[in-house]
Amino acid sequence: MTSHLTWSKGGEAELVEIDGDRVRLHSTASSAPGARVEGALQATGTAIRVKVARCRLRTPTEPNDAAPGERTYELEGRLIDATREVRAELARLVGGERTG
Repeated sequence: MTSHLTWSKGGEAELVEIDGDRVRLHSTASSAPGARVEGALQATGTAIRVKVARCRLRTPTEPNDAAPGERTYELEGRLIDATREVRAELARLVGGERTG
């Protein structure tokens, strides 16, 4: 996993997809639906806030297959207060996905 973000409460995430304000991330930390998570881009320090819509265990397929530190989760959610410039910066990270 190539980490793009560092979460404020611990863990890292890779931005996989962005479509307007909707994002999908692979994260080392889980988060409950409805939660608001905060972090920063590792390269620039730009603050990122996401309201989580869905969180699923991504790997391994069985929860008992790995230690908690080795698990990754797929988070889907919506960017909070993201400017056009921030969305463009995120789009560059995923190789030019649509930015709405």
